[in-house]
Amino acid sequence: MADTSGRPKVDNPYLASLKSLKNRLKTETEELKKQLETAAKDMDSRRVWVGKAATEWAKDLQGRRSRMKVLVEKLIPAVDAEIAKCPEKVTPGEAKIMNMNLQRQ
Repeated sequence: MADTSGRPKVDNPYLASLKSLKNRLKTETEELKKQLETAAKDMDSRRVWVGKAATEWAKDLQGRRSRMKVLVEKLIPAVDAEIAKCPEKVTPGEAKIMNMNLQRQ
């Protein structure tokens, strides 16, 4: 999408959108990690729920928590990789098309 004709350039809407997504993800992933940690600690304390079903549910929670942490930790690097691919500036025509694409989502 590079234009070497010397036409004026504007900020890349995709880049702005990706940076906004990254900021939201940072907040949301931290909150998710805290919530999963709290739930796991509550179940480990055995003050919330006891019994065979509780033990099985707690094991399931630990497994899901571990898996979720692995997946969540991949989100921000994936967005960073996309950010790295985006040019800072694009032509006004490119920006218009990008904005139209962003509005459809």
